[in-house]
Amino acid sequence: MGVKPTVFSHRLEKDYYSRKWPTVAMPYLHLEGYVRGWMDPIVFKDKTILEIGAGEGGYSRVIAGLFYPKRVIACELFQERLLPAARENCDSRVSFVAGDCFRLPVRNESCDVVWGSGVLSQLPNLADAVAEIHRVLTPQGLYLGFEPNFFNIGILYRFFVRAHSRNQYLLTLMDLDVFRTMGFDLQATFFYAKIPWLRNRFLTTCLGIRARKIGA
Repeated sequence: MGVKPTVFSHRLEKDYYSRKWPTVAMPYLHLEGYVRGWMDPIVFKDKTILEIGAGEGGYSRVIAGLFYPKRVIACELFQERLLPAARENCDSRVSFVAGDCFRLPVRNESCDVVWGSGVLSQLPNLADAVAEIHRVLTPQGLYLGFEPNFFNIGILYRFFVRAHSRNQYLLTLMDLDVFRTMGFDLQATFFYAKIPWLRNRFLTTCLGIRARKIGA
C-alpha cells in the first residue's frame, strides 16, 4: 500500500469509488474551515474557479456560496460522484463536468484559480497534471489546495491502516517541487482547520499549497 505507483490508473480509481456512489448531495458548509484555516479566500472574489478532483462537489459549493466568485466549475473524473450535488444545486454560477486532471475540459488560460483538495496525492504522475494546471491558468493564476500532511503520525497511520484508492501515495514536499519546475512560485503551509493558528508540521493534519503561475 505504501509503494508509490508510477502512473495514475483509472481502473484502480473506479474500483475504489464505485463501491458506494453517493445517492444524495453531501453536506458541505463544514468545509469552510479548510479554506479559511490557512489562506485568505478573497482570492476567489470575482474569479473563475476550476475545482479538480471535485468528488461530491462540496468545495465548489462552499466557494460559490461564501466567497463571491464569478464562476465555479466542478470537474470530477466520475460523473456518478457529482450527480447528487448537480441535481440539488440552484446556483447558476456553478457548473459540473466530468473530466480528468490530465485532460482538463477547459480552454487554455481560462481559469484564474484551480482548486484541489486531496487530489494531488492521488496523481502519481504529478508532472502531467501540473502541466495541465499550468495550461488552463491565466498568467499569474493560482493553484490552491491542500493535501494530507504525512508528517503527522495520525495521518500516516490512517494511510497504512485504512482503505483508500491504490493510486494514493505519500505526497512529500519534494514531490511538490514539480510546481517550480513547471513555472510556478510555490508556498506550502502546514495547518489544522480546527486550530487555525497552529503551523507545526508534526501536529497539523493538512498541507496547504499555493502555487502562482509565473507569467506576464
